[in-house]
Amino acid sequence: MAEKLDEEQKQAPVISSDVEETSTSSNCINESALVRKLDLRLLPSITILYLLSFLDRANVANARLEGLTADLHMTGNQYLTGLTLYFIGYVIFEIPSNIVLKRTSPQLWLPSLTLGWGIVATLMGVTQNMAGFFAVRFVLGATEAGLFPGCVYYMPMWYKRRERQYRIALFFSAASLAGAAGGILAYGIAFMNGVGHYRGWRWIFIIEGLVTVVVSVLAYFFIVNYPNTAKFITDDERDAIQARLKADSDATRHEEFNWTNVKSALFDYKPWLYGLAFHTMSLPLYTLSLFLVSHSGSTLWTPY
Repeated sequence: MAEKLDEEQKQAPVISSDVEETSTSSNCINESALVRKLDLRLLPSITILYLLSFLDRANVANARLEGLTADLHMTGNQYLTGLTLYFIGYVIFEIPSNIVLKRTSPQLWLPSLTLGWGIVATLMGVTQNMAGFFAVRFVLGATEAGLFPGCVYYMPMWYKRRERQYRIALFFSAASLAGAAGGILAYGIAFMNGVGHYRGWRWIFIIEGLVTVVVSVLAYFFIVNYPNTAKFITDDERDAIQARLKADSDATRHEEFNWTNVKSALFDYKPWLYGLAFHTMSLPLYTLSLFLVSHSGSTLWTPY
């Protein structure tokens, strides 16, 4: 009996749980190097998409300088109505878009959104009247609505809570890059005025929209899903990511969609406070991007 007990004790250390194996493999991974690897693979892709998103929503200000409102016979208030319709579509479709993202995958949904608004942005270049301008601005807002909240949903699947703010800030900085590059790009495109019997403002929408369409097709290949299926990380790195997220939050827990959670989120004061903070930040951002060019460009920028 004693010999049998000794034999079992010798064999016991050989047996280990999945948690212990995961912990052991995770300890072999340099966490800083892993986070840098994630940054280099994930951040550039979504940042490029957001840069194009902001470029396509704000280029209307440069198009106005090139004769948009005159050619479509719009007054100043009608132009402002078109700008407002974009945000109505954006607000309406933000939550439904994230529901679709949860039920599909980032690799499918984010590039599809980009393809959708790229096509709509291109069609703005062939708009013939005010009604068409109103329609495409609303649909542009609806198609772009899912990118930013989708990326905010996407980040917790890879990063710990204390790491997300900095990454989201870098991602959001693409709006500033778009603002800096958008005017210069529109200035160059405006010299195509008359090509194909199209005014310069039409070419701004067409070329920038086509660039977005091309990038959206490539995005189906460079956007990755979640750690459990990503191919650019090793199995040990995958285990390390899962272990760090489980220790930090419940982001990796599989959670079925249900309307009870939606109701809980709607009646939680924290999302509303975040929305208020985001509104106060967005107000000066869009004021500068949509109106500063119109006020100052007529005297400072005349490409022909």
